[in-house]
Amino acid sequence: VCVVGGGGSGLAAAIAAVQAGASVIVLEKCGITGGSTNVSEGALNAVDPERQEPQGIEDSIPTFYETTMKGGHNTNNPELVHFLTDNALDSVHWLESLGVEFKDEIGSATGSLGQRSHYPATPSGNTYIRSFQQFIDDNADAIMLLNNMQAKELILDDAGAVVGVKALYDGEQEVTVNCGAVVIATGGFGGNVEYRQKVNTGVWKEVVLDDSIGCTNIKPCAQGEGMVLAENAGAELICLSDIQLHPCGTPGTGLMEDIRTSGRNRIFVNTDGKRFVNEGAERDVLCKNIFAQPDGTYWIVVNTLRYPDPDEPDANGATINNMLALGHIVAGDTVEALAGEMGVDAANLQASIDAYNAVVEGGTDEFGFVADNTADAAMTEGPWYACRKVPTVHHTMGGIRVNVESEACNADGEPIPGLYAAGECTGGIHGENRLGGNAIADCMTFGRNAGTNAAKYALA
Repeated sequence: VCVVGGGGSGLAAAIAAVQAGASVIVLEKCGITGGSTNVSEGALNAVDPERQEPQGIEDSIPTFYETTMKGGHNTNNPELVHFLTDNALDSVHWLESLGVEFKDEIGSATGSLGQRSHYPATPSGNTYIRSFQQFIDDNADAIMLLNNMQAKELILDDAGAVVGVKALYDGEQEVTVNCGAVVIATGGFGGNVEYRQKVNTGVWKEVVLDDSIGCTNIKPCAQGEGMVLAENAGAELICLSDIQLHPCGTPGTGLMEDIRTSGRNRIFVNTDGKRFVNEGAERDVLCKNIFAQPDGTYWIVVNTLRYPDPDEPDANGATINNMLALGHIVAGDTVEALAGEMGVDAANLQASIDAYNAVVEGGTDEFGFVADNTADAAMTEGPWYACRKVPTVHHTMGGIRVNVESEACNADGEPIPGLYAAGECTGGIHGENRLGGNAIADCMTFGRNAGTNAAKYALA
């Protein structure tokens, strides 16, 4: 099996293929491994009674399914969503078998619409990549990972089956990989400004997605090349206008850094110091409301609840004192002092905090925020911290048409023999809006699926 792409879904596919008895070559165009998974927060949604019930969280697979469909505006492929929600917990257990340790506490990624996000015990999605790399090192006789290897073309036999990949090493040396099956796992196209503008006819058609809007993907990732490879081999590309923006972008770059929007015990305020949205809403709702604010920006405000120790690394490995030293955030011992650092009206900021606290203590607000008594607490004590944020291109939900076997399919729904796909390069799973925490679940669940089925096909 040849896997094109060494990110989360690609490595999950590669390892699953090895476990199914295949020998595997992974082609990764970048000089580093891990793709978007490597720089993610690592949230993985799954219904997990063993962890959720002790926290008093009520959940079920039907609820997970219905929430995912609702988040996608019911434009998702129900069959693919059922596969995702039915098998996500198996992905958690599979990752644990590879050495990944998850926190006992279940959280909620930004826009997750529920409390079922699993986070690695060590910071960020890099945890998954480290575990995958260890498997590769331990199974060098069965799997080979080649960096700086740009796939250029899929090789087809006379019957139209995929039997190999042509690639360039370091942009110069031609390489041919002959194989029994190929898995495309090259990520999305959020970093390809020209292409994303071309297909932006859906949710964000009123927004110009030019280079003034950043991207959370590291360069030169997320260019959409794998989708083109599959299309040239006969696969259909679907749902390309389904582009997700994330509210956690850093002004100027679009990268997700510093204080994150995920989790609880935080408020979003505009440059007047006023709340303007339900902080627990879907990502598209959050971003639409942000664009409507002055200068299309806002502040995330937290306090000692989120950061009780300014020298204690958060889930992403950063500390408050790191962020302050870099000038990325502002701080104040009181709300009034913080407002001064932010340049917002102190009375407005205090009123915003008070309104949020009123909901936490059992009230309601104009934005429809619903507190979770297992996770939310009143924000009352300093120190206080704030970080400027903007919307950023985060995930492209369109891509290669696949079925529940992770086979790449043509416009008639017929599989392309020998061609599989997984992760962000596929379309139809998330609909018009992906829930926070569903990307890693997708990568691991469909990555495993693609690798296993590719191996079965190749070995048949």
